[in-house]
Amino acid sequence: MSEKLSDPDRSVRNTAALAIGSQFESELADVLVEALWAELDFFVRETMTWSVTRLEEATRPAVLAAAGPDRSPEVRVQALHVLSKFANPETVDAVLAYITDPDEAVARKARWALGRIQEPRAVPHLVALLGKHDLEERNALTGDVAAFGAAAVPALVEALGRDDDAVRRHAADILCYIGHPDAETAAEALGAAVQDPEGQVAMAALMALGELRGEVARQKIEAAREAADPQIRGAAQRLAVRKPRRAALRARKAG
Repeated sequence: MSEKLSDPDRSVRNTAALAIGSQFESELADVLVEALWAELDFFVRETMTWSVTRLEEATRPAVLAAAGPDRSPEVRVQALHVLSKFANPETVDAVLAYITDPDEAVARKARWALGRIQEPRAVPHLVALLGKHDLEERNALTGDVAAFGAAAVPALVEALGRDDDAVRRHAADILCYIGHPDAETAAEALGAAVQDPEGQVAMAALMALGELRGEVARQKIEAAREAADPQIRGAAQRLAVRKPRRAALRARKAG
C-alpha cells in the first residue's frame, strides 16, 4: 500500500490514501504524512489530509515535527493546516511557537490554526500582536481573534486601555467584528473608548457599539450623540436609528 502513495497515477494515490484512512492503518502513519508533504495534486492532498486526521494519534508526532523550522515553508504551512484540522488543544503550545515566525506565511497559518483550534489560552498571545502588521495581515488577525468569540472579549477590553493608538483601534475593530451577542460585555469599555483623544480609535469604538444590541450599548450611543466631535456626533445619530449591520444580516438569513 505504501508504494501506491507515490504512484504516478493520481487516482491510485488517492485510492491508497483513502484506504489507509478508512481502514485505520496506523502502521503507515509516517509514510502517509511524508507523502502528504510531497503531494502536488490538490484533491489527492485533501484525501491525504483527511486520512492523516483520521489517524491523529499515530500521525500527530510527525505532523508536529514537520511544522518545525528545519522543514521548508511549504511543508510547515501544510503541517499547520493539518494541526488546525486536528483542533486538538494539546497542540496549542507547539502552534503558538510559530505565530511570530520569520516566515510570514508560516506565522499567518499558525495564527489561523489557533483560530480553528479555539483553545482560549491562545487568545492573549494573539491579542499581543495587535497593531503590529500591515493592513492585509491586520485583517487576517482580526478574523483569527474574532473566531474565539466571547472568549476573546476580556483580552480585547484590556487592549482598549493600552497606550498604543493602533492597538486600541484594532481591539475595537475586532469587537465590532464579533458583535452581538458575544461582545455585549464590552459595551462599557467601548463607551469609554468613544471618548478617546485619537479620533480613529473613538470612531472604531462607536462602530463596535453599533454592532451590539444591549441596553448599555444603546445608552452609550445615545450619549455619543452629544459628543463635541461632529463626526462622532453624526455617526452616533445614524447608529441610533438603525439595526446593527451584522445582526440585521443574521436576521435576514434566519428569515
